[in-house]
Amino acid sequence: MTEHEEHAERLQDEAEKLKRQSAQLGEDISDARKDWEQKQTDDSVPGAVGEPKSESEMPPPEPDETD
Repeated sequence: MTEHEEHAERLQDEAEKLKRQSAQLGEDISDARKDWEQKQTDDSVPGAVGEPKSESEMPPPEPDETD
């Protein structure tokens, strides 16, 4: 096997490894999102406040300090 073929094989292996890691990260993010959404609906979880139900329940916008 030539040096170029060995290098190409190492790069292919690295690409496959990164693809697996990317898929796992996507699953981890999805799991974390589902867990957080579940906690937001559970009143017994401190700090996990649900999202406002309507625009009228949202806090007023922050003042613009650039003016």
